[in-house]
Amino acid sequence: MDEEHEKQKWFALYKTAMLELERAAMAGRIGDARTEIIARLEALKQHPLLNGEEHHAIHDALNNLLVLEGEEERLAEEDKIRVLRVTRRNSKPSSQS
Repeated sequence: MDEEHEKQKWFALYKTAMLELERAAMAGRIGDARTEIIARLEALKQHPLLNGEEHHAIHDALNNLLVLEGEEERLAEEDKIRVLRVTRRNSKPSSQS
């Protein structure tokens, strides 16, 4: 059985971000999901006692997006280090006898 929040736009954008494989697009997908989640939280303020399940799902989604973002930042840092190593290796003068 589908949960009601799974029909919301924020959930679709969240799923898209979590399933994104293209690292170049990941930050944008995460940003889109967060923007829609914030909009949904604003809408839910009108009914604070309703949608407890959705609030829980949003909390989980925001935490998961934070983990995904951290992983992307870690991979980007590893890429920078790798490029620097290759650049240094290639810029060293070759020793010729």
